[in-house]
Amino acid sequence: MKGFYVMTAALVMILVSLIISTARNMSDVADSSSDGVKETEERLVALTFDDGPDPEKTTALLDMLKEKGVSATFFMIGAYVEENAEIVKRMDAEGHQIGVHTYSHVDLGCLTEAEQREEIEKTRQAIWSVVGERELVVRPPFGRINKVLEDWIDSPMILWDVDTLDWTGKAAEEIIMETVESVHDGDIILMHDISENGLEGAEGIIDELQRMGYTFLTIDQLFYCKGIELENGVTYRYAR
Repeated sequence: MKGFYVMTAALVMILVSLIISTARNMSDVADSSSDGVKETEERLVALTFDDGPDPEKTTALLDMLKEKGVSATFFMIGAYVEENAEIVKRMDAEGHQIGVHTYSHVDLGCLTEAEQREEIEKTRQAIWSVVGERELVVRPPFGRINKVLEDWIDSPMILWDVDTLDWTGKAAEEIIMETVESVHDGDIILMHDISENGLEGAEGIIDELQRMGYTFLTIDQLFYCKGIELENGVTYRYAR
């Protein structure tokens, strides 16, 4: 009889432990989803910046990205690369991806093949002279691509999913709110490291999306994680 009571007491203790453990797990789940965000799956996004580098704005942006541990992709103007080589070296050293945005920010859709080649090749050479030769993705200014460009270009062309329109003078609060409301897993966000409110906007976007469970990657990292192989002459943007 004594053995029966001992066994019963042990079973009760086990049952109580299970109840407590279950309650704690439910509490953890509630806490992780209290802001409406599920933490079970990692969300990935690429933050990209066009039109730089700028000696002041790009430097401030790099300081902020370093502080937050975020990697981004910079599509750069070749003429500005030559003027700001030290910034480009720092960008590369701190793990950011560098891409081509033509030499003089022209609409490639309005150029001949020879002119297109010159704009892109001069920018490549400017970048390579600073950080060494490597494959470089291309973002055509204004997102303008035509058949001539598609037929010859020997790099992947990267557009975007979310355009912050930060270059229009929009307030940082508006940039942040509209981006956070629009973004999806796997998206490419377009910003500019020469815009007036770009730094504050980018910082707010990073803070909000990290809070929502997003991880920021370069274009190469994002496509690798999504199982997408970059191919020359192909235009990449995600369809919703």
